[in-house]
Amino acid sequence: MDRAAFKQRMNAYRQKLGQQMLDGFLVTREVNVHYLSGFTGDSSWLLVTRQEAFLLTDSRYTEQARQECLECHVVLVKESLEKTAAALAAAESVHRLGFESDFMTVAQHQRLAMAAALHPELVPSVDLCSALRQFKDEYELKWLREAAALGDRALTQLKPHLRPGITEREIGNRLNILMIEAGSEGLSFETIVASGFRGALPHGVPSDKPLEKGDMVTLDFGCIRKGYHSDMTRTFILGAPDPEQKARYELVLAAQMRAIEAIRPGRNTREIDAIARNLIKAAGFDENFGHGLGHSLGLEIHESPRFSPIAPPVVLEPGMLLTVEPGIYVPGWGGLRIEDMVLITEEGHDILTKFPKTLEDMTIIC
Repeated sequence: MDRAAFKQRMNAYRQKLGQQMLDGFLVTREVNVHYLSGFTGDSSWLLVTRQEAFLLTDSRYTEQARQECLECHVVLVKESLEKTAAALAAAESVHRLGFESDFMTVAQHQRLAMAAALHPELVPSVDLCSALRQFKDEYELKWLREAAALGDRALTQLKPHLRPGITEREIGNRLNILMIEAGSEGLSFETIVASGFRGALPHGVPSDKPLEKGDMVTLDFGCIRKGYHSDMTRTFILGAPDPEQKARYELVLAAQMRAIEAIRPGRNTREIDAIARNLIKAAGFDENFGHGLGHSLGLEIHESPRFSPIAPPVVLEPGMLLTVEPGIYVPGWGGLRIEDMVLITEEGHDILTKFPKTLEDMTIIC
């Protein structure tokens, strides 16, 4: 673990406490506890004050927490998280204690309020981590690049197995095994395999449908390294593409590449979405591209900001990382999607997923 990276995150988080006029913050969302402390267990809370940080956990995780949380004091929970947090906050002279109101349950809040009585004052607050997690530090980028590279390797090894007769489920299972054998800690999400007419399902999970000559086959998958997720989509064609397949594939690829080429600091997320969306709309497929152009990712597979026509626009800054994944989905015909992970840099952008995606690369002669 990079101790300096976690120290930097904690310092940035404490600045936000000051901006919110809070003496402390109770972090209860598991992914945020991980982000701030490095702790990979569950059923634990993090109390951050202006000077200290305390990881509250039970006897199952105390030794693990001491090894992972180098910037935190580990506190053994003997009764309940709520009683321990309230007593510790009072002992640390926390008068105004913020909490993640979007994630704490009503029952948890009731127990915490009962334990705290009048001290400390409980202050509902937004997720202060979300703004920090938009920007990936070098520690995070190391593992994100590795996760992307594992996906590239697994797909390279899978490609020779894409042949008529094998089922979507067999392809999905083989790809999952290849990701794990390559070094992935798990799957970022349930692998998507959609061939032929099933390509019209943007999130089509593998079925028993066999691949057939002439099918377009969409594969969407991701690897995990040190908790960080990758995400990539490629659409293959079994056999020489017909004119319709060729035109639609080239359309989606052009929409993706034009959007990526425009990515740089100062542009906003809604503008980038519009670049791809308008090209697809001009070709008559406006109703066939219903999802946003992309999303951020990191410790979770879907994070903010997003390339979307409806999400609030966010100005791109160096350190942000988003997918770019246009697609078209035509019921009865099928569909396709192409997706890459794109890092915003000082100079422009960097594509982390490297697997080739030209029509020639995606055509499998069979």
